[in-house]
Amino acid sequence: MLKRLTEADLPALLAIDSATNPHPWTALQWRDSLNHHQCDGLWQQDELIGFSVCMITLDEAELLLIAIAPQWQRQQRASQLLAALQKQLLQQDVVTLFLEVRESNTAARTLYAKQDFTQSGRRKGYYPTNEGREDALLYTLHLEDKA
Repeated sequence: MLKRLTEADLPALLAIDSATNPHPWTALQWRDSLNHHQCDGLWQQDELIGFSVCMITLDEAELLLIAIAPQWQRQQRASQLLAALQKQLLQQDVVTLFLEVRESNTAARTLYAKQDFTQSGRRKGYYPTNEGREDALLYTLHLEDKA
């Protein structure tokens, strides 16, 4: 089940983010997003198992962050979360969804390809790594094509 996240969910969000993100957000960054962005959680009974954070501007949205808790990965949960998010965005008259992903994140890139995202650009040296910098690949999904 997908539902809007609140500050009460902050401990679970921080735990999932730190377990899945090489550069997790701080509590302050999460509070800001909870107040200014569309933050949705994927729940299994009473357990938060994943989340998405979208910034919506008119009829476009940018997926800022998405994650599934490690123990729930490889069970189609990310596909479930993305499908629910797409449906929700269409109901809000959003027609285009953008995102960026580390070039080395092959699991996410495979997921986005299966969800019909197309690569639409590249940001050279965008992400920090232990060895220097890594490119971000930009992806676009036209939601009206999926309606």
